[in-house]
Amino acid sequence: MDGSTTKRMRIREWVRRYLPCEIAGTVGEFGAAALVYLATDSLGAAAVAASVGASGGYYAAAYLSALRWSYRDQACRPALARLVMAALLALRSVAIEFGPAEVIDSIAVRPLAFYLGPALFGNVAAGWIFGKVVSDVAFYTCAVFSYERFKAILAQNVPRIEEGNRESATTIPAA
Repeated sequence: MDGSTTKRMRIREWVRRYLPCEIAGTVGEFGAAALVYLATDSLGAAAVAASVGASGGYYAAAYLSALRWSYRDQACRPALARLVMAALLALRSVAIEFGPAEVIDSIAVRPLAFYLGPALFGNVAAGWIFGKVVSDVAFYTCAVFSYERFKAILAQNVPRIEEGNRESATTIPAA
């Protein structure tokens, strides 16, 4: 496998991992910002609401995915122990993967970008789109670094062998 194929596979892995979270976060972000801006006519309040809405939507999706993957991996435990262990592992996974990125993003980058964007562009919608792009670049730079560095201890969607495909790896013919 050459370097470009490996890079494409990693990018595809990141997209599968982060896209559902990004969609949920974007809905929360723009929804909260719009509601607060309409109610208060304040860009500052809308910027804070955008940060809270983005975090709420994003981490709800991230935690539910990690919980589902961790729960599946704890199948050998009794029901209650499985649920508790899966919840703790999911929490650990989300904290490790996103903790540093969230601190940088929520405290500094996103509120500032959402506040300054409309002033730079002279348009609230264009400024918020700018704010989203700038803050997402900062966030994903940190999140992908954490994911790659700590992948071994994070909850992941590891493909399972299907019931109908139980052949050993040595008996599967090479394509």
